[in-house]
Amino acid sequence: PESATVFVEAPQAPRAMTVGPHPPLRPGIGFCLQAKSTGTPPGRWFLNMTMHKLVEMPVSYSGQKVSKEWILTHGIANLQVPFDMGSFRKVKGERAEGAKQTTWCLDVVFHPLIVQLFVDDAFCTESFRAFVINLTLKRIEESLNVKLETSSIKLVKDFRYKDGEGGDPNIPREFRELPDEKDSFDDELRMEPPKEPEEILIEDLTPDVRKAPVLKKGFLNGGKSKLYGPDGSKEGVVPENAGDPLGYIPKRLRNQCKIVDTRSPEYQEHQKQADAAKENNRQQQEFRDTLLTDLDKWTKKSTANRWEADLPDGTEVTKKYNNDYSRFDQVQEELDEPTEDTRDFYFDEKGVPKKLHEPKQTDDSPLPPAMKKGFLENVKKALYPGGPGGSDAKTAAEALKSTDMEQLAQLSESEIMERIAQMSPEEKSLMNDLQSLLEGAASTEKLSTEPQQPQSDDRRVVDYTLEAIEDAHMLQIHVPELDSMKGVDLDVTAESATVVFPHSLKPLQVKLPTAVIPKKVKAKFSKKTHHINVTLPMA
Repeated sequence: PESATVFVEAPQAPRAMTVGPHPPLRPGIGFCLQAKSTGTPPGRWFLNMTMHKLVEMPVSYSGQKVSKEWILTHGIANLQVPFDMGSFRKVKGERAEGAKQTTWCLDVVFHPLIVQLFVDDAFCTESFRAFVINLTLKRIEESLNVKLETSSIKLVKDFRYKDGEGGDPNIPREFRELPDEKDSFDDELRMEPPKEPEEILIEDLTPDVRKAPVLKKGFLNGGKSKLYGPDGSKEGVVPENAGDPLGYIPKRLRNQCKIVDTRSPEYQEHQKQADAAKENNRQQQEFRDTLLTDLDKWTKKSTANRWEADLPDGTEVTKKYNNDYSRFDQVQEELDEPTEDTRDFYFDEKGVPKKLHEPKQTDDSPLPPAMKKGFLENVKKALYPGGPGGSDAKTAAEALKSTDMEQLAQLSESEIMERIAQMSPEEKSLMNDLQSLLEGAASTEKLSTEPQQPQSDDRRVVDYTLEAIEDAHMLQIHVPELDSMKGVDLDVTAESATVVFPHSLKPLQVKLPTAVIPKKVKAKFSKKTHHINVTLPMA
């Protein structure tokens, strides 16, 4: 599979140690697999799956080493498994035993844990064995250009190692370097006959006569005129965007887009207009939000809950969490300060750099002055009759407001009604809201101007009883005016209990004979007896 990675090339394992003599690299015996290769003629292969401690443990794709427990839990499908391969060799004497095809042998070296897990039937699964076998076959195909059939692979039960040292199947062969960087022990494998030099069909038999060179040596040193003029060679084709500062941008993109420098005066002026329009829209939206913010809440408060009367006795509508997120509107957002561009130049639409304060003149002739010098010396009237800053010097806004009021005063009642009828639904609803706000403000002013008279407190004092029960106090309050606990506020401390009622009932404050636990207080309302029963556990 693609997730497997081989860290050491097949013939490079013994070359890792370059200092001193090579130690014997003899792997341990694991098991042997037999397979068939495709091609003409087909061959038979024995794969000796061996083990050695020099081969590293599998690692993750991030390079982190994994432990044995991790492999036993998760497997090796998502790991990089290092292994090595020796040089393949032809098994001698196999044809004499009745074999119909050539037999080859190859040693594959894994970490000892991988071989142990492969032969362990209690741990091993079909996916684990298939992963190790596919990893080996893929490496053989990439290195030796030999493709083995997966369906022909089988485990050899007669021996665990094929073609051992000196013909002994219990002694594996030692890894050692091949002479002259060969890929195999077999001299007959992949030996191509040397190519004979091709015979010359036509041979020039004329005597050795040297031809004069086409160019003489040093022909450019004594020239009186230059090879190229001051403009250089005119050969070739000049590109279309030669000399264009924006030539690095593709032509199609340059034709479809308009590139603007944010430091150009035209862009700055357009940006100021856009910011002004954005600020005006924000102010209008803020004014509308101020008028229409709490209209939904006011309508909900005016309508009572129709299902409140159907609640059973002692049921309190409580919420475990508070979902009111309006407090986050008061949190001020800290905006990042924009970075200022300190350049004193900008690029125009064609990409040519220009100074910011460079005057623009469409014509070479000087422009006439906007105002003549001394134009105020011979005036017949004063610019401001009341003096500068006097009462006659009105601002444009005041003049506009007075003009609008004069026009409204000249309109008749029928014309005003026609204009109101032409308003949009949003404008009409906005006028109704303003009218209600103005009427409310007028009523509050009228109430504030009228003298306030002292009111007599006609509220009734409620009857209550305080009894001591097992490990608690029972406070019973008789309230025939109430039908539920709606509007009743109960505040309990360690030494007293305070109850505030709606309607015409005075608040009740009761001192407790012993200390109580405020957090364990429970209150229930009985609709049959119109009693509020408060249980106060003792501390």
